[in-house]
Amino acid sequence: MQSNLSEVERRVTRYWYTDGIVELVGGVMLVLLGIYFTLQGSLARFLGGNSLFGIILQMGFFLLLFLGGGWINQWLVNLLKARLTYPRTGYVEYQTDRGRSSKGKWILFIALSAGIAAFMVLLASLFQAFDAMVALTGLLGAWVFMILRTRSSGLARFYVLAGVSVILGLALSVTGLSISYNAGLFYGLMGICVSISGGWTLRRYLQHNSPPAED
Repeated sequence: MQSNLSEVERRVTRYWYTDGIVELVGGVMLVLLGIYFTLQGSLARFLGGNSLFGIILQMGFFLLLFLGGGWINQWLVNLLKARLTYPRTGYVEYQTDRGRSSKGKWILFIALSAGIAAFMVLLASLFQAFDAMVALTGLLGAWVFMILRTRSSGLARFYVLAGVSVILGLALSVTGLSISYNAGLFYGLMGICVSISGGWTLRRYLQHNSPPAED
């Protein structure tokens, strides 16, 4: 019985990624993040990047984009699925833990967001020529795509995106550009690749799944 429930959950999770909408929207958010990092150097000059005030402002901008972008990302995904996916192949949902565990996840998410923001700004201010950081970002991106591959029960395109993330991170690490430009290029180019993957998947999904005929 437990085995059957696990199989059902795997199918439901795979269904969430089968139309490419998550990647399409997520890729756009990565492009926006890339724009932020590309402009970070200019913001630092105008706001005083080495001052406490400048660092706090940069952290605030990053958190606003990170948290607000996460909410907008989820809203857009749900909106597109309601218009494109559910009318064609149905709406499937399984219950997740609520209440205390949900609050704990939000607290952890906010804490991690603040930690990432502080870490990125600190590295940007202390290690202006730390090119290895973008290589590490590429490896972390590959790790995220491998997790998505596992959650989606083996969708092969996440292997490709993981490989692209590693190659892109390593290639940018030897360009000699500043950390802000390297990060901006990585997130921007990676976002384009993810969006292309999502758009191609969505196109195939729409071709193979026609909407029901109206009475």
